[in-house]
Amino acid sequence: MLDPDWFGDVEAEREHFEHLLNNDVVVDAIDCTDEEIPERVDDADLLLTHYTEVSANSMDATGCSVVARYATGIDGIDIDAATERGIRVTRVPTYCNNEVGMHAVSLALALVRGLPMYDAATSDGVWEWRDPVPIHPVEDLTFGLLAFGNKAQAAGEKAATLGFDVCAYDPYLDDETIRENGARPVDFEELLESADIVSIHMPLTEETESMIDADVIDQLDDNAVLVNTARGRIIDEEALRTALEDDRLRGAGLDVFREEPPSPDNPLLNREDVIATPHAAWYSTRSEEVLRQRGTEIAVAAYNGEIVDGLVNPDAF
Repeated sequence: MLDPDWFGDVEAEREHFEHLLNNDVVVDAIDCTDEEIPERVDDADLLLTHYTEVSANSMDATGCSVVARYATGIDGIDIDAATERGIRVTRVPTYCNNEVGMHAVSLALALVRGLPMYDAATSDGVWEWRDPVPIHPVEDLTFGLLAFGNKAQAAGEKAATLGFDVCAYDPYLDDETIRENGARPVDFEELLESADIVSIHMPLTEETESMIDADVIDQLDDNAVLVNTARGRIIDEEALRTALEDDRLRGAGLDVFREEPPSPDNPLLNREDVIATPHAAWYSTRSEEVLRQRGTEIAVAAYNGEIVDGLVNPDAF
């Protein structure tokens, strides 16, 4: 386990592995970066990671057969190098769809209703309902989803239940699939121009890195809210800061940052129009339990040569 401090211990993983592998297993907890893996990790059959990146050099140094990501995203793991070496890469799909959906909608609602501004003003002794006006009813607002995978669909379902008009852009899904899952299909430009809330749910790839830049942000309405529960590097943070300072956005709800944890002097922190959470959208007591159990189950299945849901590169066999 490369970043054991993430959960505080590895006892759940050890218990699951011992059960699945008939006690013939040693679980080591080594908190390290990718650059430190060759020096600090001996031979390993499985490398387990939450956020620690795993390069080809680290795979070679450990001789591993499986790299298991305890998350849904796989950025930071060299998939091509793993496949070339016959190393299976796994992830844990769908374990936190409802949690992320709820978190995205919660961030949006708090900013739409002006809760951070109300809270700050009230704490300063200002008893004034006009501070964050205008506050529009959700029935008059459009909740736009950038990408429409499982987590975005969960967010869209919850937003629709509250009364939002829900639209979605996803170049990899046809319009009928988007409609069948409760959203109105739109193209990218239409979403930017019409959405009052833009909620990001796309994976981090070469195509999506810094995709939300100054040009994109300039197309949003001045009263729009930007929410990111995906990956921090999808947003150009300098462009977002500039837009907020120029009052060209109502606010931003950020569960992820380009650098995590963000530097204390990150200008997006400590603003009344920004809600920052510590990459916690995935979390509930249920999702943590599912993640730790399914993460080990999927890793062991891949180690045993099984084609299992969560295996990223079946060509590695």
